[in-house]
Amino acid sequence: MKIEIVHSTHYQYTGPIAESVMEVRLRPMDGVGQRCLDFSLELSAGIKPRSYRDGYGNNVHYFNLVKPHARLSITGRSIVETGLAPDTDQGEELVQDFLRFRSPVKDVEGVRELARNHPIADPDSPEEVERALDGLTLAISRDFEYNRAVTNVYSAVDEVLELRAGVCQDFAHLFIAVARAMGVPARYVSGYIHFPDEKGVTTASHAWGEAWVPGKGWIGYDATRPVRTSEHHVRVAVGRDYSDAAPTRGIYVGSATGSMKIRVRTRELSSSQ
Repeated sequence: MKIEIVHSTHYQYTGPIAESVMEVRLRPMDGVGQRCLDFSLELSAGIKPRSYRDGYGNNVHYFNLVKPHARLSITGRSIVETGLAPDTDQGEELVQDFLRFRSPVKDVEGVRELARNHPIADPDSPEEVERALDGLTLAISRDFEYNRAVTNVYSAVDEVLELRAGVCQDFAHLFIAVARAMGVPARYVSGYIHFPDEKGVTTASHAWGEAWVPGKGWIGYDATRPVRTSEHHVRVAVGRDYSDAAPTRGIYVGSATGSMKIRVRTRELSSSQ
């Protein structure tokens, strides 16, 4: 499947600010069943970004806008082919790093309780690991309410456990925390999900977790839906948690306050496009 994605972010400030420093992770990754065929990044104010590959393999663009400005626009346009064959090199060198806890992916009693509820009979059996992770994915979707009003970008898993609610970012963090408590390396994924029966316009990107299954490599689990990831999911960036894979991250210099609007559009392309 070929999917076109347009991800636009608009910052508006109450007055001119002196400087913006920004990192952007909008170019989809290659690997784990997908390939980025085309990507362009459009920035306002004549900004010319630079780029690098971070330690998790994410494509990062960055810039420093030093002239006064009251607005800033960032638009990433991508064409991604999904549903490809699994990688021959699954990238095992960082697996152990995805067993460690740090906020917002905390090691708390509620996480350990969920892990006990989904035991892995044989950690060396891919089938047993997948069975336990499938059960965990369904349990999070069943027992936690999707509610945009109760958490924010800084919420940790102990808050999600107390509220029994959150959004895709929170469910991804919770899945990752419980998988790690089960002894399964797990990482955060930011990206998109394409809904072929809908108009293709959403308000934000999507998030889910990936777990390292012995003998199979990284497998995606989307507790929001709840499903295993499919050719309708597009991976953009991965990391230990949201802060490693955020689509945009930055700071600005100035006393004005700012607001942000995000618009995402996905569209399936024909094989000839």
